[in-house]
Amino acid sequence: MKRIILILIALVFLQNSVKAQPNKPIPAWKEGNLDIIIFKTGRGDAIFTIMPDGTTMLSDPGELDLTDPRTESDRNSKAYPNASRYSDEWISSYIRQVSPSKKPSFVDYAFITHFHDDHYGLIYEGARKSRNGDYYLSGITGVGDQISFGKILDRGYPDYNTPVDLRSLLKKRGEINEYNTLVNYIRYAEIKKKTEGTKIEKFEVGSNQQIVLNNNPKAYPDFSVRNIQGNGWVWDKAKGKSFYVYPDTATYVPSENGCSLGYLITYGNFKFYHGGDIPGVVTVGNPDYYDVESKMAASIGKVDVAIANHHGGMDVLNPLFIKTLQPRVWLETVWSSDQPSHQTLTRMVSKSIYPGPRDLFATDILAANKVVIGSLIDNSYKSTFGHIWLQVKPDGSYTISILETVKGKLILKNTYGPYYSEKKS
Repeated sequence: MKRIILILIALVFLQNSVKAQPNKPIPAWKEGNLDIIIFKTGRGDAIFTIMPDGTTMLSDPGELDLTDPRTESDRNSKAYPNASRYSDEWISSYIRQVSPSKKPSFVDYAFITHFHDDHYGLIYEGARKSRNGDYYLSGITGVGDQISFGKILDRGYPDYNTPVDLRSLLKKRGEINEYNTLVNYIRYAEIKKKTEGTKIEKFEVGSNQQIVLNNNPKAYPDFSVRNIQGNGWVWDKAKGKSFYVYPDTATYVPSENGCSLGYLITYGNFKFYHGGDIPGVVTVGNPDYYDVESKMAASIGKVDVAIANHHGGMDVLNPLFIKTLQPRVWLETVWSSDQPSHQTLTRMVSKSIYPGPRDLFATDILAANKVVIGSLIDNSYKSTFGHIWLQVKPDGSYTISILETVKGKLILKNTYGPYYSEKKS
């Protein structure tokens, strides 16, 4: 018996050491697995999801203003793995590498949480012109020039006037590049609608029928994607309907972050939340209802893995939100020297807010922030640099792997876990 136990321990050790062995190609997706990969480019991260039946979704492929001096400063991440390609070119290459489809240049859903450059791109002077239509390439339009989308979901289609007219607002504020970017994106989407049959839809808060399995839904009845929040609307799980959080847009125009879209993925006992840049901590000059997190927390409930809202910045992850979600694993898409905020990180790891262990992973915590925050970062994170790959198996177990790019290919660097999801109330 003792010999059998030793053999089993050796096998387990061998299995874990193989998974963690560096410089191995990322394993192919397997039927039944839920894979969520955060691609790091240093100019705008993107989230790629492969659902259990092979349905795919790309979220928030961004690109910063490459003409802005800050982009090349120590305040921002460096281009990763290098600047030989634009962020959309790297993202498109990664999609083709991991796609489960026989058509690796096709993605079922493209999803934009909100209209900020790091989430969907920016058209700046000198931006590339598409050869496939009358639009410029940056972020989602750049990826969309190389990858076909079955459906695009955003917060404004078709009028882009919720909760206020966005084009008029950008003009009024003199945000010309931002205005040009939105107009360019709308033009791109309409062209794709006509030439490729791409569907374009406004995100419906409360729906669990807008993002669905397209290939074999009957095989996975315990999988769903619930639209939690967007445009100031929040889904109320208890009442089964949505409510509006901004009482007066005449005197207070909600921020673009405050209109962010968010969703909850449920797969058996496993739950995953992503909410864009939705705020939760009221900063100076903002009304109390700036805090949207508190109003939506109960409808999310406990989760296994959450992406930190607004890159873990200063105006997010209030104690109520953290205590309600209680994730075992926090993921962070970070690219600026103030991400995460020191105070926000303190709340994320606080055992007084919720007990038990939690592991943190970030795409790129910069040296300046490590100096300012110090040992709290060293003691809190399993990894602070690299692509992040979450893989959930049908039994509810899941792992987090860190990937790097070597000669243009995604390579497995390290693996953490397995973790185990439990039934939630």
